[in-house]
Amino acid sequence: MKKPIRIAIAEDHLLLRETLVRFFKSESSINVILDVGNGAELLSAIKNLKIEIVLLDIRMPVLDGWQALNILNERHPEIRVIIVSMHDSESYIVEGIKKGARGFLCKDCSGETLVDAIHSVHEEGFYFSKKTSKALRSKVVNNEFNDLTVLHESLSERETQIVKFICSGKTNKEIAELMFLSVRTIESHRKNISEKTKCTNVASLVVYAIKNGVHSIE
Repeated sequence: MKKPIRIAIAEDHLLLRETLVRFFKSESSINVILDVGNGAELLSAIKNLKIEIVLLDIRMPVLDGWQALNILNERHPEIRVIIVSMHDSESYIVEGIKKGARGFLCKDCSGETLVDAIHSVHEEGFYFSKKTSKALRSKVVNNEFNDLTVLHESLSERETQIVKFICSGKTNKEIAELMFLSVRTIESHRKNISEKTKCTNVASLVVYAIKNGVHSIE
């Protein structure tokens, strides 16, 4: 039997946060380890806990979701973030993905969708709803990712394969096993990929891969 996915919830509306905590108690595959009311509380508590996924609101006091997401990516890159917000315009969705979120959900989504998103992010690395996919496609087609422009220095065949694995949510260890290489070699390739693409996180690399036909979303 698989261990429950360890999650944290950062949501400033107490009633909604308590509702989510109660909801997940009926989900044996998900364990709420932490629930807090702002980004500062999240960052203070999370360093002492083994959290796998964070459900993160955007509009919060003290330290908002955008700020918290930036710091999480820097300090805890192993933690995957799903933004859950009442603001779900294309600009918000794209900004969240560019900043490193692994999924973006509106607060009016169903409990089933939320559970599916958590499992998808945990197992595959990302959760792209129809609205998220549409927003990403729109920006890619209209060439609005100006900070992720295609560079002249192309990726090698091996680097391209590694990018595909990264986009599908594989860890360095898993990629190393699949490619019969050492973890150190994969880390070296990832550094080269980052330098060539100028992508500083997995989410921005996914956008780069979509733009260049290396990865596709449904």
